[in-house]
Amino acid sequence: MSKKYISFQGLHGAYSDLVCRKFYKDYLTIPCTSFEDAIRAVESKKAEVALIPVENNIAGRVADMHFLLEKINLKIVAEHYHKIEHHLMTKKNLNLPNIKRVFSHVHALNQCRENIKKFKIKPFNFIDTAGAAKYISESTIQDAAAIASKLASEIYNLKIIKKNVQDSKNNITRFLVFSKKSIKIDLKKKVITSIVFNTKNLPASLYKALGGFASNSINLTRLESFFVNKDFKQFSFLVDVESHPESLNFKKALKVLNLYSTKVKMIGYFEASDFRN
Repeated sequence: MSKKYISFQGLHGAYSDLVCRKFYKDYLTIPCTSFEDAIRAVESKKAEVALIPVENNIAGRVADMHFLLEKINLKIVAEHYHKIEHHLMTKKNLNLPNIKRVFSHVHALNQCRENIKKFKIKPFNFIDTAGAAKYISESTIQDAAAIASKLASEIYNLKIIKKNVQDSKNNITRFLVFSKKSIKIDLKKKVITSIVFNTKNLPASLYKALGGFASNSINLTRLESFFVNKDFKQFSFLVDVESHPESLNFKKALKVLNLYSTKVKMIGYFEASDFRN
């Protein structure tokens, strides 16, 4: 049987790597330096799918992804929610009283701010959490730790000296999975469809464009705007709706959306995660 691959942004041991291994146990993970590279791995057939974080309930949205969604040629085929558990880790011969500095991604440091203060250690930004763990593992410094995943501690042979150092115990990240082709889903399933669109420059165009979903009893679960050019003159909108794209009501709503938009792009549909329940 040929091996299957899933790409993600970051080093081995990153939270995306952990989520890949959790939900795609039969796949080998491919670390990539950027979201674009993870997407490109699928486009070039090095990987079957790519897993990308898009939003966190504490840190907010992952901004880079919105510009990718505008031009991406892949389809969203799944969503996964994962509880983020940050651990303080260091070399095997060190303990908490030895630690004066901690390295991690800026979001992880922010999510552990109160505990970092309590431990009286100084935070330093690093490009990502797994990279911080790798750095601590390979460095000769004897007063530093990293904040990263349990998987990172195992890969880089570090000792966890404090588990779950995040300030909020309800720290959830949503990940999307991208593939070259959509997966067929039964019409009876609970489905989320994602659309990117630009409205016409007319009064109340956004209100009118979305009106078709309301009149066809389709619930919007997400609506976000983002600039698509450097002079701040054009917005794109990203919307998630609770509807199968093959349903009659969706097709009616899409006609209305097209009527008040200059561009409409369906970027995928997928079975709603059980987490939504």
